[in-house]
Amino acid sequence: MGVKTLLKWSKQITPSKVEQLLRAERDLRKAKIIFDSASAEYSNGFRHDHTTFGVMISKLVSANEFRPAEEMLNRMKEEKCRVTEEIFLSICRGYGRVHLPLDAIRVFHKMNDFGCKPTDKSYISVFAILVEENQLKVAMSFYKYMREMGVRPSVVSLNVLIKALSKNSGTIGAAFEIFREMPKAWEAATYLDEMILGQISPNRVTWSLHVKLNNTVVQGLCTNGNLNRAFQLYLGMRTRGISIDVGTFDSLVKCFCKRGDLHKSVRIFDEMVLDGCVPDHGIWSAVVGGFWDRRKVREAFELIVVELMNEFVEHE
Repeated sequence: MGVKTLLKWSKQITPSKVEQLLRAERDLRKAKIIFDSASAEYSNGFRHDHTTFGVMISKLVSANEFRPAEEMLNRMKEEKCRVTEEIFLSICRGYGRVHLPLDAIRVFHKMNDFGCKPTDKSYISVFAILVEENQLKVAMSFYKYMREMGVRPSVVSLNVLIKALSKNSGTIGAAFEIFREMPKAWEAATYLDEMILGQISPNRVTWSLHVKLNNTVVQGLCTNGNLNRAFQLYLGMRTRGISIDVGTFDSLVKCFCKRGDLHKSVRIFDEMVLDGCVPDHGIWSAVVGGFWDRRKVREAFELIVVELMNEFVEHE
């Protein structure tokens, strides 16, 4: 005997009763019968509300029946039933689960047409779906769109990016490419500032990526000639105990020497040595060359002596 023949709705049929029955029914076919049989009671004054529609849509999405789920949205609009943010998100998450992130964005953009204004939760949820699906370029474009719409970066949104990238080392290179492709390197540095201002504290899993990202941004700033910003970030790295690699020291020292700022170049050089990082020939040449250009022969001579003494000690 089918569910339809078993159901005898009382005159007091309510959305909460229908919702209860739908949630309890695991069989999707039978859940549809419950929903439709309740619809047949419209003549008795019953109307589905956002709770009963929401449960039915959730069940359809769980069964990967996305077209019927979206048709339910249209039906809600026709029946002037309020469509909640959570109903839209259930469909977006469903598309994310079956690896269709672009459909998740499509559904997200339909929210305003239904009079449902997305909150930060919706933006962050879609952003997370894009990142989890390794759609990094799309994710970064969506992140910029979030900012344009007035959604401020949060610990959650930025941590989503870092944690997701750390799960798949293959995506780290792609992330760095995104930062390098930005018109101005300071944009990448801004993301790091937002992380710090948001008090994001990377754990052991994400720390390695955090270190690489900081070093990459400093080097990018040097390449783009934004030395003041690069030096600022460098000082911040030292304050926060973030390891600085040879490539970063190399970029900073050479750029400041080229600009003629020997004070900063020597300071960075000294800190490099104190950190136990051995300067290569290129860094030595840059510093010594800087002193020669400034006609500071004594300082240049002292650096050469130190280098020779170090080499002598190493060979002893």
